[in-house]
Amino acid sequence: MTGAKAWRQKGTGRARVGALSSPTRKGGGVAFGPKPRAYTVKVNRKARRRALRAALSVHAERGSIAGIDPASFDTPSTKAAAEAIASFEGDGSVLVVLTDGEENAVKSFRNLRSVSVMHADDVGVADVIGHARLVISEAALARLTEKAAAK
Repeated sequence: MTGAKAWRQKGTGRARVGALSSPTRKGGGVAFGPKPRAYTVKVNRKARRRALRAALSVHAERGSIAGIDPASFDTPSTKAAAEAIASFEGDGSVLVVLTDGEENAVKSFRNLRSVSVMHADDVGVADVIGHARLVISEAALARLTEKAAAK
């Protein structure tokens, strides 16, 4: 594209015209094209904690929280993880929340369909709300309650 005039202003017998990149011309620019914009919204820390507490209490009321002992996974075993998930009542997507030092459990659960594995520090309100069931280790539960506690 160029910013030069299509033809000179006077003497041609044609209408005045500016740049060929004008939005009114074929192959020209876009009049009010998209502008890059960030859609992130800042949520206050206290509101975030309150929302996490509310989401966890909804799961507790529904009875869709289950505990797991990651020490039982001395070696990674997807079969054992699938049996553990099947033993918990309910159906739907599962969020498994673990902490550091529980890598064998992470490796066991991460390959299952409709199962998400997250570290306790990375879990947010949308993650808790977006899954039908929660499976949490004892250390991860302590970290989550600490994270959601009002200071």
